Amino acid sequence: MSKNNKNKTSLLIANPGSGTASSRTALIEQATRCLQQNGVKLDVAIAKPKEEAIGIARKAVKDGYKVVIAMGGDDTIEAIIRGLAGSKTPLGIISAGTANNLAKSLGIPDVLEEACEVISSGHVRKLDLGQIRVKDGKKFHFFELAVIGIAAAIYPAAEDIRKGSLLKIKDVVSTLLQAETTPKVSLTMDGGSKITVETMMVTVSNVPLIGLNFLVAPDACLDDGLLDISVYPEFSKTQLAAYFAKTVHEGKTMDEGIQRYRSSTLTIKTDPKMQVMADGVMLGKGKVTIKVRAGALRVIAPKPGRGIEKPQTEAIKVLPVPAGHAVPPAEVSMDGKGPVPQP
Repeated sequence: MSKNNKNKTSLLIANPGSGTASSRTALIEQATRCLQQNGVKLDVAIAKPKEEAIGIARKAVKDGYKVVIAMGGDDTIEAIIRGLAGSKTPLGIISAGTANNLAKSLGIPDVLEEACEVISSGHVRKLDLGQIRVKDGKKFHFFELAVIGIAAAIYPAAEDIRKGSLLKIKDVVSTLLQAETTPKVSLTMDGGSKITVETMMVTVSNVPLIGLNFLVAPDACLDDGLLDISVYPEFSKTQLAAYFAKTVHEGKTMDEGIQRYRSSTLTIKTDPKMQVMADGVMLGKGKVTIKVRAGALRVIAPKPGRGIEKPQTEAIKVLPVPAGHAVPPAEVSMDGKGPVPQP
């Protein structure tokens, strides 16, 4: 196909996930037919395993496709996003996974026919991406979240268990038992504001939902140029598990004791060094630097207010640095010049 033709064509990158080969083929055929009925001219590429989606998406941008449509679970969609990051090529989403956090956050329907109608509408939003770097590693783009600490450490084995490898249960239990319960974590945010706490985990979210629809960032807005940071000071392993159990399937909780911040830049240092993960990819241990890339992703989606995300008009722009729960004496500074007095 010539490049001129591709300029008028969309590319469907599909990884419909589990099931028989015939059922997966039928789902791809259904999506193709539905998109075509909505006036979308397209080619189809299969991305299985999902890692292949990154290269396919990058080539689609180079080849001049009008739109790239991602069909699959959140992992596949996030891989395609990494291939599109920073380009002007819009992303269409057909969710075909278990959690579908990205679609739920944006208000994109789970029903295939309705998702195709959204894509044919052509309503494009400019959304934020997170960019993370661990120690001297490469820069990595994430759309959903970055995790520092115990959840990142158990993630690989937990994913194997979810896929049926029950032998990994021993690895999860061993990691939990050996995990340091009082690591010291220092965060530096916009304007030099700093906080140091004892916590086993920090989450940095771009979207409100993560994992099994855990509502960990209820005020997250996808186009405000800020990332939502959650710190769990002095939470025990049991308390962390109880909190996430309450937030599963979009559950809301008062989350007493959680410290929340919002920042466009973030530096995290931990003692001892803790595992780091972003959008399901393990990135190692060491000093973490994170920043938001405002408007770096174009997505075909409904207007704000249809999904779980908070529209800019409702999102809280500035969250105060909360007192308490810090390592004594409290090491909290809003201007980098010294600690804020505690009440």
